[in-house]
Amino acid sequence: MAGRVNWSRISNRERMHRQGVEDIKGKTPLVSPSAKVRRRLSKAELREQAEAAFLAWRAGQPLKDK
Repeated sequence: MAGRVNWSRISNRERMHRQGVEDIKGKTPLVSPSAKVRRRLSKAELREQAEAAFLAWRAGQPLKDK
């Protein structure tokens, strides 16, 4: 049988790795990551971005003539 596993520690390390706090080897970096902290967007800003992305995608689609 396998030994006991500390799932809390594993999930914390996975979360820290996703957030860029901990590298793959499990050691914390000496300097903080250079990635910018992203600001949380409002629903209106997300809606505007989605609309702009849709219009850009739509402009690239060929026209269908019937």
